[in-house]
Amino acid sequence: MGDRRCRIRSGGRHITFAAALLALGLTAACSSGPNQKELALLEERRQAMVAAEEKVAQKKAEEARLQRKLAEKKAEQKAAEQKKAAAADNLANVPTE
Repeated sequence: MGDRRCRIRSGGRHITFAAALLALGLTAACSSGPNQKELALLEERRQAMVAAEEKVAQKKAEEARLQRKLAEKKAEQKAAEQKKAAAADNLANVPTE
């Protein structure tokens, strides 16, 4: 008997869900489209998105520039360390009198 009641309840859930979907579909189909306020808000958000995308592109370009600068500085540091090591070797090989 308990199994039968579960089937009845689940069937009722499906019917309720279908009715809710139908009501939602009917109300959505009857709308006349977006109004001016909604269109203005949409345009404002689109412009904000475009501005944000441009800012992201600028930040990525700045990051690439800084990465190149960092690589140059690391190369300069390596060259300076090699020069320092060569100078230390030369000093170690200088004969003392």
